[in-house]
Amino acid sequence: MVSGRLRYRTDRPGDREMPLGPGRPGNVVSETLHQFDPDGQAPFLVEFHRKTG
Repeated sequence: MVSGRLRYRTDRPGDREMPLGPGRPGNVVSETLHQFDPDGQAPFLVEFHRKTG
């Protein structure tokens, strides 16, 4: 997150919404359905990593 805040949640039963922001990053598993909702202006950066091995 560059600035602002995002609300991150997965579509799995029982999961909660998690706020993300500068200094509070999150890890998203690509196989898990998820959604992000910006809380106002929220420029952010997405990095993709591949598991090796």
